[in-house]
Amino acid sequence: MLLETLLQDPVQTDIDLPGPFEVSRKGVTYTVTPFFNYELWGMIVSYHHANSFVDISHKMWNDYVNAKDICVIWGKNIETAVYSRMKFKNRDFTCFYSYPDEATGKIFTENCLSNNHILPADSLVARAVMRARRGDQVHLKGWLVSYGQKGSPYKRMTSTTRADRGNGACETIFVTDFEILRRANVEWGFLHSASLILMIICAAFLLFT
Repeated sequence: MLLETLLQDPVQTDIDLPGPFEVSRKGVTYTVTPFFNYELWGMIVSYHHANSFVDISHKMWNDYVNAKDICVIWGKNIETAVYSRMKFKNRDFTCFYSYPDEATGKIFTENCLSNNHILPADSLVARAVMRARRGDQVHLKGWLVSYGQKGSPYKRMTSTTRADRGNGACETIFVTDFEILRRANVEWGFLHSASLILMIICAAFLLFT
């Protein structure tokens, strides 16, 4: 069951913003600059862990503050359930989506999807973020920010509108609060895990017999 709160748009304001501040991760210090307060309700359709073995970008750039990317939908994409006919996937910094036909594409609303670079404020937020999976309905709060290593002229920026596309269109969020409002279908998740275990057992049996 999908929650009604997922039908609303993200909330973005510039009231009472903090100034630039520093955070340290694995011995590296970063300067974080907030641009807007940001609050988002949505459903995760895909995600990417920065420490994944297929991710070489974060380690190469000493980026230990961006823990995870989550691709999220809300609003009309929830209301029409168009996501159920689509495919989504993430790589290092990008969310990709596809639909099977032109009719589905006309229903899909690009302004109700965002790929979010998540910068957890502390270990409690990080644990909550890392537990989130595809299909989970989530709520997060924080700031849209830029960040970079202290003293470096290079910064990773953020989008400040849901209407942009392509390079630079992702939201970079320093997350202070993260909540999983409702888990994805538990039965489906159990069956999926069980099927993977069964495949491994079968492969091992064939290999050693």
